[in-house]
Amino acid sequence: MKVFFLYLLIIVGDSYSAVKIPIGFTLRPITCEEAFYNKVKFVKNENHKQYEPLTYATYKNYHVFGHYCKDLNNNYYMGYEEQLNYDLGHDK
Repeated sequence: MKVFFLYLLIIVGDSYSAVKIPIGFTLRPITCEEAFYNKVKFVKNENHKQYEPLTYATYKNYHVFGHYCKDLNNNYYMGYEEQLNYDLGHDK
């Protein structure tokens, strides 16, 4: 099993925090973007006002305003190259 970490930047009161979520996969690698969409929920802003978003992302009732991923070596992880190599049958 391979592991990388999804970091969600969430709003907490008047500040923000980063939540570190481990993501594992066995066969076909997943991208950081796929992990993000699997972990957050998009909510329609019913009380939309001018200059406010129509929808926003949430994680455990916190607003998410950004994300990034890192591997076990603390390098940024996107996953597209790994996924493409797997799909094309290339071994690294």
